Amino acid sequence: MNTYIFYTLGGYTECPDGAEVENCQLLGEAEGETAKKAFAKLLKENKWVAEHGFKVDCGDIVARKLADSERVFI
Repeated sequence: MNTYIFYTLGGYTECPDGAEVENCQLLGEAEGETAKKAFAKLLKENKWVAEHGFKVDCGDIVARKLADSERVFI
């Protein structure tokens, strides 16, 4: 099973000093045989993605297959 992360290329965040900075929006990660199957699983388990206006059906979301699923906290 492959692990994928999903993100958008548009968005912004507020810095500690109050300035807005453009960035990507990480939506989450999910496992699946393919990116499409993993994305379907992500959407099923995270209803907030569609509920908060992310365009889930028009090609705006990027999927990247991870080399492994090990998490390292820094």
